[in-house]
Amino acid sequence: MIYAARSVTGKRANNEDSVYVPKYGEISLAVVADGMGGHSAGNVASAMAVETVAAELKKGGAGSPSTLVKSAVNRANTAVYDYARAHSECRGMGTTLVLALVFKTRFVAANVGDSRLYHYHAGKLTQITADHSYVAELLASGYITKEEALRHPRRNLITRALGTRASEKADVFECAWEENDILLLCSDGLYSELEDKALLEMIEKYKNIEDACDALVRLALDAGSTDNVSAVLVKNGEVW
Repeated sequence: MIYAARSVTGKRANNEDSVYVPKYGEISLAVVADGMGGHSAGNVASAMAVETVAAELKKGGAGSPSTLVKSAVNRANTAVYDYARAHSECRGMGTTLVLALVFKTRFVAANVGDSRLYHYHAGKLTQITADHSYVAELLASGYITKEEALRHPRRNLITRALGTRASEKADVFECAWEENDILLLCSDGLYSELEDKALLEMIEKYKNIEDACDALVRLALDAGSTDNVSAVLVKNGEVW
């Protein structure tokens, strides 16, 4: 597998996003988390969630990949929640999380919150995860259009987050993928100002996913994103 990752502060004072891609020989895993909670707490929450998920999945264990992913996300939720309860300056902190545990012919994904996973295959970009947000619920119910969702004043209000309560439900997906397919994991700072068509164009424009990752982040910033911007690309192929 080939990985590329970028996370930039953008127009915010601090970067509260955290990302994970493996070093050579490590588990084939990618993670993006977008923390919240003010001051340094958001950064603490996202970093703790990413570190816990990666550590748990590196251990392996009995059960299917989906079962192991669910368990790892549960452990991450507990870690963030317990830390916030023990440290008054971090009370109320939490984080979104999206991950992909990848294999040669399939991947297992999970998300909590509004960080997203997209799958690029045969010239088409498909959003795999569903946002856990107020606007996503309005959109699913037919109260607003997709175009209205992009500019809704409450589009940043999420309905699920890791660490804000003792237990939290993650959505888990298992999907097939093929050689040269690409996964995009990102925080809302990347996609909030962009249509899916723009994401697709950047992925198709660059052969090297390092260049594609840089281009995606630049595009979001140029489009007016005021948030931290994080993106991870995973290509199903061998490192050249």
